[in-house]
Amino acid sequence: MLNSRQVHLDFHTSEHIPGVGAAFDAEVFASTVERANINSITVFARCHHGLIYYQSKQFAERIHPSLGCQDLVIDQVKALHKKNIKAPVYITVQWDLKIANEHPEWLIAKKDGSHEGGPFTQPGFYQSLCLNTGYVGFLKKQTAEVCELLGDELDGIFFYIVDIRNCWCSCCRRDMKLKGIDMEDTNQVAEFANYVTDRFKAQMSELVRGYNSNATVFYNAGHIGPVTKASADAYSHFELESLPSGGWGYLHFPVTARYARTLGKDCMGMTGKFHLSWGDFHSLKSLAALEFECFRMLSYGFACSIGDQLEPRGTLHAAAYDLIGNVYQQIAEREEWARPSVSMAELAVVTPEHVYGARMADSIMGATQMLEELAIQFDIIDPEQDFEKYKMLILPDDINFTTNESKKLDKYVANGGKVIACYKGGLMMSDPENKAKISGDFAIKQRNTSQMGQESIFPQCFGVEAHGDEVNYPCFVTAQGPLGTGLHQGNSYVMYKQGLRLNATSAKPIMSATEPYFSRAGDKFCSHFYTPSAYGDPFPAVYKNGNVIVFAHPIFGQYRETAPYWCKVLISNAINLLQPKRMIAHNGPSTLNVQILDQPDKNRYALHILTYIPVRKSATIDIVEDRTKVTDVVFKLNLSRTVTKATLIPEGVAIPISRDGDEISFSVPMIDGYGIVELQS
Repeated sequence: MLNSRQVHLDFHTSEHIPGVGAAFDAEVFASTVERANINSITVFARCHHGLIYYQSKQFAERIHPSLGCQDLVIDQVKALHKKNIKAPVYITVQWDLKIANEHPEWLIAKKDGSHEGGPFTQPGFYQSLCLNTGYVGFLKKQTAEVCELLGDELDGIFFYIVDIRNCWCSCCRRDMKLKGIDMEDTNQVAEFANYVTDRFKAQMSELVRGYNSNATVFYNAGHIGPVTKASADAYSHFELESLPSGGWGYLHFPVTARYARTLGKDCMGMTGKFHLSWGDFHSLKSLAALEFECFRMLSYGFACSIGDQLEPRGTLHAAAYDLIGNVYQQIAEREEWARPSVSMAELAVVTPEHVYGARMADSIMGATQMLEELAIQFDIIDPEQDFEKYKMLILPDDINFTTNESKKLDKYVANGGKVIACYKGGLMMSDPENKAKISGDFAIKQRNTSQMGQESIFPQCFGVEAHGDEVNYPCFVTAQGPLGTGLHQGNSYVMYKQGLRLNATSAKPIMSATEPYFSRAGDKFCSHFYTPSAYGDPFPAVYKNGNVIVFAHPIFGQYRETAPYWCKVLISNAINLLQPKRMIAHNGPSTLNVQILDQPDKNRYALHILTYIPVRKSATIDIVEDRTKVTDVVFKLNLSRTVTKATLIPEGVAIPISRDGDEISFSVPMIDGYGIVELQS
């Protein structure tokens, strides 16, 4: 199991800066880390500038020209080990400015022949290197040198920037030609890039494990998703880089975490101490923000990692380690109620990310936001994973199925599984089967993502047929029946995004909609935004077929874009129709973040509750500055084991429990940012 309180210590340092590491003091360094309650810290062997921070015998020309501490990374490792602190070593992979300048033939090439990344005349080291060139030979030699230098003191290797990037360099063109790949087909080129990246990971992990079978190995691409699954054996664990700024945002972590935890590896979240992102040397985020980010990792049962950046002279900032130490002291007091543990889920959301690659669709982000606000306990899975582990599946707006996946879903429903689908979720496209073109050890697998055509059909269990997109929109659903509970009955609610027209084969309509007088186009419009309802003949907008509910509109993408509360109410009611007893319900605000972990070895559950509220105070990032206190929140839980005792952690205060059949309820008197309720069974 990973150490729970880690720091990722960046050290990308220009060759134009003098006295690099000159002020490094091994004892002061290690003592500062120890006082901050840190039990692992990643240190640097080679950085994005392409410079090495030890006395390399093989690559002396790459040693930082002004390295004042001659064996900085080796000295760091040895000093940390004296304090019983682990020290995995960082090696950059696809970003190395020195090598990019010296070996332009190793750069990733675009189809037009230009290289990836900005011009060399501009600041930055983002000219990416291809993992199908002679560059890999250099990487193997440098990695081997680090492993040999550290020997038994090697804790692990952290390879950074190992991403799937389409490339048309001479090496890739040669190999793609040999494998019969159509280089004009971006999908085929992407599959080849995936193959190249996975091959690289396998080779490097074999190399590292050959030196130390216990060393951790991780390949960072800034995201863990379905594309990672095929190469999971190359990883010892997963680190989920996910800062609230720098392109990730606060919603990225729960999306990637809920998927990564299904892959059978120990996981670690990674944020930063920075106000902005990497390279923001002289900044500190607020204590409340860092608490929230780390406590949220722990609430998933994950280890924690905080990014910092060592300044060139080699000294740690006392203020940063006071901040980190404050948070990690609190983590240390609570981590036994999170690690080890088993995550719990009452349903799964099937991600469309296998289509999008590393890009997270708006639908999966909207679904995650909405379900967290509803306190639903859920995993995120891909279509190849086991459906039967879950009582319910949610198919967001743009998850398209192959024929085999559609049959798999039909079987799941026939066995009692429940499904909520929105818009084109689950739709089989006109050429639904995976195509495979085999050439040696390489297979091209493509998923058709074309626009809906005449042959597009839903799984049989839906009981509906798709008959094209709405022509006249936006449409307006009428709140009625159980699905409209909590809304004004009989009122029309706009569905801003274009939906489908559905016809029933065996399903029954449970909510209807009406069209506007006309769509807003050209010189035909009304008022500022869209044309209102004409209150004409209603048509079905939501169908129910036994344990399947199908919405005609992209509910989750709409929630991601504008968060209409009625969309959340509709989905909540749909879940209640299919699965009335939820694992967790509470009367607190929707900003309450709730996770429950099972610790069967300790015969208990741990309910983690966070009350921090990110606020969009700036134009670009959400910010947390305050703890939010919430009082007298009543929780109702339906769990598989009988709970006999509830205790607030770490205060040790007993909480009275009430019972109603299998359901228990209790009131938490106050939550000041973060609370854990131990539920002994």
